[in-house]
Amino acid sequence: MVDLFQVKDEWLSQRASFLSGNKVLATSDGGAIPAQTFAREIYRPRSAQDIADVISSLPETTPVASVCGGHESSNASMFANSDAIILDFIHLKSIEFHLDDEGALVTVGAGVVFRELVEALKAHQGALPVGTGPDVGVIGYIVNGGLSGYFSRRLGLLGQRVVQLTMVTAAGEIRVLTPEDALFFAMLGAGSALGVVVDVTIRVESDSAIQSAEQRGFSFATREQAVAFARGALRMLREDVLENDSVSMELVVTGTNALIATVIFYDSFNGSAAEFVQPLEDLAASLNLPVIIESRLGSWYEVAAALWPVIEGITGEPLAMLNHCVGTYGMPDDEILDFVSDTLIAQAPLDQANFSLVEIRTLGGAAMSRAKLPSGNCHHLFFVDLVTMYDTKGKTVGERQEIADLTTRVIDQARDVNGLTVDFSGTHSQPDDVDSSALASIIFGTEAMADYVTALKKQFDPHNRFRFHPYAKFLGTAG
Repeated sequence: MVDLFQVKDEWLSQRASFLSGNKVLATSDGGAIPAQTFAREIYRPRSAQDIADVISSLPETTPVASVCGGHESSNASMFANSDAIILDFIHLKSIEFHLDDEGALVTVGAGVVFRELVEALKAHQGALPVGTGPDVGVIGYIVNGGLSGYFSRRLGLLGQRVVQLTMVTAAGEIRVLTPEDALFFAMLGAGSALGVVVDVTIRVESDSAIQSAEQRGFSFATREQAVAFARGALRMLREDVLENDSVSMELVVTGTNALIATVIFYDSFNGSAAEFVQPLEDLAASLNLPVIIESRLGSWYEVAAALWPVIEGITGEPLAMLNHCVGTYGMPDDEILDFVSDTLIAQAPLDQANFSLVEIRTLGGAAMSRAKLPSGNCHHLFFVDLVTMYDTKGKTVGERQEIADLTTRVIDQARDVNGLTVDFSGTHSQPDDVDSSALASIIFGTEAMADYVTALKKQFDPHNRFRFHPYAKFLGTAG
């Protein structure tokens, strides 16, 4: 049975984690865009057959948007358009573990979010390269090229661990795909533009793949202190982490004046974890930065859930977000590291939007060596995510515009840095920016992969029903 909603006023505010920072700016009449979907109907299916029946019952030109967890950079699917229907997968919550000749597998429904999957994996002593957000939809994350800064160097991208998926095509056909099918790999990065993914089956690793993690947090009083710490920490990241596949590291600079460094030690690590992070402690001490966090995370589960309390504290009425990323294919040189510290961290609108984060992550390793998906994340070693977030309540449209302009100014400077790729991730970019210069070949990893995805789009969705992919403008008429 499919639930059908035609009263939509409260749906988006209940389901969206945030609104795009571009959607809370002034409209032509000077007002703010209302937080309401444009779609004419919202369906909540309970099975693949329900989805197939809905799609088959509609004219073949009717646009279809899919919503998993409600965490998306531009809210393209949630806003949709006035001709579209939305499929909200909130009822598709199945998580089923099973075994084959090679080990453990888990099949995850389209409505499952990371908190639910992580808790289930804990009970089965399993591990996966999950995202840090507890309410991010697992399948939405996979089919838009998601990455894991904590785990990808050891476990690869989550999409690289998928062995089977169930989808519904634009014609309403239910298909079960494996790596032998032409559509399979394209779905793991461009999936929401090619069909509706109902469930995925993922190869599970033992939680023993992660030994532990050391987390250190320091407070800073001035932006100059944050820049100085980042400059030193980035050298350590390059010299001690990026060439060492037994560890990964994330440095977060927050709008609440905190520097949080997390170093994850995999099962191949030999040595003292405490000694490994000592240079970070010495660096903070040399800058007279007070210690606010000193903890050891002893399991995969503790690492996966480490940021949940912080993320849950980020709320707004509504919360607005602009998301951009930069990174390198290989080892970042001094010019790039200096740009990240001296320009990106120095000029990011952390004061104006104090929920904002600059997240610096290590990729590569298994993510780079496994099968290439239509995702720029497969090809990058070094990753910086500028997440501009703020509560819109109490901010004028002019103040919101200032935040957007400051964010754009930093990213525009990044485009001029030799060797730095900008907006290469479908889950960490802002596709509704005006005049965005992101390229299909960058988003999907290579020009050949972009051409491959585009050809499949024309073949399997000739009427562009699934036009609400974050980068639909590369694949046909955007919604």
